[in-house]
Amino acid sequence: MRWIKRIFIVAISLYLLLLVGVFIAQERLLFLNEQLPETYQFRDGEEVELEVEKGIYLNCLWLKEPASKGVILYLHGNKGSNRRCLRQAGTFRGQGYDVFMPDYRGFGKSDGEYRSEQQLYSDVQKVYDFLRQHYDESQIIIAGYSLGSGLATWLAANNNPSRVILVAPYVSMVYMKDKLFPFVPDFILKYPLRSDENLKQVKAPVTIIHGTEDELIPFESAEQLHQRFPGKTELVPVPGAGHVAGATGAARARERQAEHAVELNNLKAMHAEELERLRADADAQLRQALQDAAAERATQLEEAQAAAQRHSAAVAAEAHATVAAATR
Repeated sequence: MRWIKRIFIVAISLYLLLLVGVFIAQERLLFLNEQLPETYQFRDGEEVELEVEKGIYLNCLWLKEPASKGVILYLHGNKGSNRRCLRQAGTFRGQGYDVFMPDYRGFGKSDGEYRSEQQLYSDVQKVYDFLRQHYDESQIIIAGYSLGSGLATWLAANNNPSRVILVAPYVSMVYMKDKLFPFVPDFILKYPLRSDENLKQVKAPVTIIHGTEDELIPFESAEQLHQRFPGKTELVPVPGAGHVAGATGAARARERQAEHAVELNNLKAMHAEELERLRADADAQLRQALQDAAAERATQLEEAQAAAQRHSAAVAAEAHATVAAATR
């Protein structure tokens, strides 16, 4: 029995060490950042250095459009930097909106590092406050991809943007933990990122775009969010797309929606033309039927008049003959 007790103690000790390791390593597991030298030049956009804490600046890219209708605040995923994410953000361009892309702490040319979920929320709120200095809040759209989707839901729950776009979102990091590391208790998580709870407070319409073959964040995550909030969310699946393809698939999904809208309008126009043609044909047939009926009636009247005249002539002739016979 003593050896069983020893095995149990060793197993518990290893498990506790594992939990401690997971707790300490969360930032390295969650933030797969790419750092860029200060001399790096982005191929597009205007760089903005935004102070989020004393001495800590986020490097942001501001992609501007002529005669802009507003701005899309794009919160990217947990990998790379704005260098990598420019292509993803490009799916939102050409719609008449500026695109504003902050790099998180430690990403790209941004300073610092994260130690808590609250720091993440504080940073994106400061970015949002900066945009409110340049745009009316009704002109701000929040878009979040992967990691950024959880930040987008929190930001939308605590502000009043015009719309929210979630690309490859998760229900929460608790949900992701249960999928990947079910043996880790919830209280270990420093970044629970509860999109499901945040969406309860979101007032703006929410579009969810997700690849049906996402190998990292299952498509069922998007389905769950949509099922929980059917009145405020619209689910746009990207058939066959994985996790990264789902981000760039947003444009394809939008293009398909536009194509469907054009097809629907064309069908409506065709149906309207067909209905008008049928109505015109019916009117012509009715007019012809009325004309035919009128002509037939006129013929019948003429025949009746002729018959009456013949009858009158016959009666008159008979009367004349009778009178003539009586006077002889």
